Amino acid sequence: MVQVPYYDNPGGALAVTVELPHAANVYLVDQANFNAHQRGDHFTYFGGHYDESPVTIRVSGAGRWYLIAENGSGEQYRYTWSK
Repeated sequence: MVQVPYYDNPGGALAVTVELPHAANVYLVDQANFNAHQRGDHFTYFGGHYDESPVTIRVSGAGRWYLIAENGSGEQYRYTWSK
């Protein structure tokens, strides 16, 4: 199973910048929506489909935030969290 990156945000703004090798769906989700995604249920996310790289997604709120990148090819991507 693939390890999904996450960041435990104590509060305030959080950003993640993702460098993609190809177009991909990139989602930043909280714990409840990550669980829904894992079950295959409808989930709410920040992000979307991106054709260009790098991508920066910003959120606000305390808790664990998961980064999901689905590019269909299984290729790796690089990411950086910032406060």
